[in-house]
Amino acid sequence: MIEIFVQSRYRVDRKLLRRRIASFLKKIGVDSDNYNVSVAVVGDRKMSKLHSQYAQKHGTTPVLAFPLMQGKPLVGEEIDKLYYDHILAQSLREIPVLLGEIVVSYPQTLLFAADENKLVDTKLGEFVEHGLTKLLSVTS
Repeated sequence: MIEIFVQSRYRVDRKLLRRRIASFLKKIGVDSDNYNVSVAVVGDRKMSKLHSQYAQKHGTTPVLAFPLMQGKPLVGEEIDKLYYDHILAQSLREIPVLLGEIVVSYPQTLLFAADENKLVDTKLGEFVEHGLTKLLSVTS
């Protein structure tokens, strides 16, 4: 299952993003039926806070990936309480396994998409794939 949380002011095609994630996992040989992925699309203020707190770097970044910490989501509660409760419930299930959390900055996605002359949803998918690659390299 692919969980997607988007702060209300950002327009994201969730169906397209879910298909892209499932396709990416299939392409690299990971059965998406056995794994859950949590994706949060946030603003630069939230991303900057997470970047500073967890990477000890100043300023925002386009994407961060967080593997589970002792079986629990690491940043979900800082993003949104209901989101955290939902992904925590997912992580406590035995199967499928929650790989972790991917957090993407929507404003950064807009900037990169414009700079590269790409659709925002395309660039968002690329950032999520980058996050998935990081999560899978940690869990492998």
